[in-house]
Amino acid sequence: MAEDESLGGHGARGGPGTVVPTGVRADDVAEDGPRLVKTPAGDLALVRDGDAVVAVDAWCPHLDGPLWEGSSADGQIACPWHGWRFSLETGLCVWAPRGDAEEAAETEIRILATRTEADGTLGIVLPLE
Repeated sequence: MAEDESLGGHGARGGPGTVVPTGVRADDVAEDGPRLVKTPAGDLALVRDGDAVVAVDAWCPHLDGPLWEGSSADGQIACPWHGWRFSLETGLCVWAPRGDAEEAAETEIRILATRTEADGTLGIVLPLE
């Protein structure tokens, strides 16, 4: 299968409208930190946002820092390398160091919904495009 550019880099694959299994239960996603999942749609990070769990790009668009090694709080995920923070609602960068402000204003990550499957694990819902 060819790489689907609409899903981002790092080996992302899968068609829109697909539910990608994770094998992870919602209870296994910590309040304060994301969890890396390798899926047919590429590397994604599961992040708790209140009672919900969302999937986000695993790699920070700034310099490819591992977002799954970052922290999450107050509806945001932070990259561990340079501290860039992204909204878990919109995907937009909401904070970056002062010298990166212009680039950050144009930077965002994908936010994908999850749903609980029949076996109790989370599935990542790829958007219809």
